[in-house]
Parts: sequence; C-alpha cells; structure tokens
Amino acid sequence: MNQTDGQNVNGFSDTGISDERLLAKFIEGDQGAFASIVARYERELYAFILRYVGEMATAEDLFQETFIQLHRSATSFDPDRRLKPWLYTIAANKARDFLRASNRRTTQRLDASPNGEDSGSLIDLVAATTPEASAAAMLTEDVMCVREVLSGMAPIHREAIIMSFYQRLSYKEIAEVLGIPLGTVKSRLHIALQNFARLYDSRVGKKQGDAGNAGQ
Repeated sequence: MNQTDGQNVNGFSDTGISDERLLAKFIEGDQGAFASIVARYERELYAFILRYVGEMATAEDLFQETFIQLHRSATSFDPDRRLKPWLYTIAANKARDFLRASNRRTTQRLDASPNGEDSGSLIDLVAATTPEASAAAMLTEDVMCVREVLSGMAPIHREAIIMSFYQRLSYKEIAEVLGIPLGTVKSRLHIALQNFARLYDSRVGKKQGDAGNAGQ
C-alpha cells in the first residue's frame, strides 16, 4: 500500500474522508486525493480483476485502465452515488471486454488470495451453503477440480460468486455494479451455487469412473 497513517506518498492525509469526498477534491484540482483513492483500492480491486481474468500481467493492465477511466470520467460521476460500486462496474467491464476479446475462459486461483492474504476458499463457501453433506465433503478433496468447475461456469454466475465471496460486496453493492435488481442478485447467486455443486458432482463422478476403469 502507498499510505502510512492516513497519508499517501504526496503527503495528503485522507483519514476520515469518504471516497466520494476524495473524488470531489480531485475534481477541484487536488491530485493527492486521486492518489489516495488508488491507494485505498489497489489491493482490493486488483484482487478482483485477477480472479476474474486469471493473469497477473493482464490484471495489472486492467487495474491501470480502470483508474485511467476514473481519472478521465470523474466529472461525470453522480455525487449521490457511492464510488465503490462505480469502480467495480468499470473494473468488471474491463475484465469482460478482455475475456470477450481473447475469446477464452480463465481459471481463477480459488484457494488463496493475492498478496498472501488468505480469505478462505470457494470450498468453504459451498460447504456452508450446499445442503448435501456428501457434496460438501467431496469439495475438500480436489481444489484443482474446484478451479476448473468455476472457470467453466457462465460468466454471470462466476462473477456473482467472486463479488459476493471474495470481494465481500453486499447484495446492494453487487446490484449497483451489475445494474440488476436486488432480488436478481440473490437468485443469481443461489443458482450459481446450485450449478457449481451440480457441475462439481458430475466432474468428480467422471473422474472416479475413469479411475475405476483404469484399475481394471
């Protein structure tokens, strides 16, 4: 991080100042305020993009592009909104555009977060929300399979899980980022978890069948 005791590298103190006020100060000409916004979100937003696209170099580029767009579009920001969902909207759009352009799916690292900060895993999430104890137990056995299943899911379901579990965004924040009703967020996440459990069970069953045939 670039901040120490509420100060960024330019000596600007942002302690107790909201994201929205920082952006307003930047629009008024305070470059230190913009640097503080970047410093606040450099880990969080980079981690989100990295899990979305699966490549460190690409995530770094998209992170920079996100803040370049914020820099250019700051004056169009609605001051009655919160800045955080808007930042995530920009970042998510950048990630989607990249994946569409590259025409490929990615595999996210699901068992640990970037920068060495372990925040849990999708294994924990599904074990806590999947009703069948047997399915939850199987999820602890093959992390690679978990990665493969998530990377093969529909983008709208993959991003719902990433935003909700890893980024800890509230349902309301996810609704703002994706531009969908609150109820749709809840139902989409519910469906995403159900699909994950179904795809995982199918993949594990196939692997067990292949192993059994190989042993004959």
